[in-house]
Amino acid sequence: MHKLPVILCVVLSCIPSLLGLAILEKRDDDLPARVPYIFPEPGTDPIADEIRARREGGKLLDLDGVLLQSREFAAGWNQMFSAIRGANSLPGNIRELLILRTAVLNNATYQWLEHEGPGRAEGLTTEQLLIIRLAPPFAKSDTVENVLGLDLAISMTFADEVAKNVRVSNATFGLMANFLNSTQLVDAAATAGGYNFVSRFTVGLDIDAKMDVAVPIPED
Repeated sequence: MHKLPVILCVVLSCIPSLLGLAILEKRDDDLPARVPYIFPEPGTDPIADEIRARREGGKLLDLDGVLLQSREFAAGWNQMFSAIRGANSLPGNIRELLILRTAVLNNATYQWLEHEGPGRAEGLTTEQLLIIRLAPPFAKSDTVENVLGLDLAISMTFADEVAKNVRVSNATFGLMANFLNSTQLVDAAATAGGYNFVSRFTVGLDIDAKMDVAVPIPED
């Protein structure tokens, strides 16, 4: 009489393998998106394996599970963001500031959560992260410049203009050109523009159920 539930549990536990889905360790917060995640087992899907190769610990993210609903799109995304993250000529702290500030402006909590750690690893302090998180768009003050430093403060204005205006003013671009070369300016535009795309994608599909979650306040 009690065997049926046990048998049912065994059958259900086999379903992911039967469907070619991996049973892996915890991803993000293990919360759903607006479409089902697809997590192929290692060695069964070349596109998933290419994505897995650039992920920490070889673990696919919830973002990847959504992307793999559209395989060719996932492959193109992986190539583009491999360049933005791994072959970017920007100083790492500027790159991560652009990504984090874009997350704030677009209320993209998933994006912030994925990049606060890398931002800290690139040297952004809690005090600087608080400015990135809490300063209103286009904020210019002695506090902002003193905490961020001139280059990061100008980069934050650049991120604000890309996200809010699309057009970057000649004044802001000129200031960026004082400390970035032409290649770095292209990479800055690609990073800010690319992560506005990420924001809209992750929020629009409510990846890891973060659409209605506030971007967290950084803490020590």
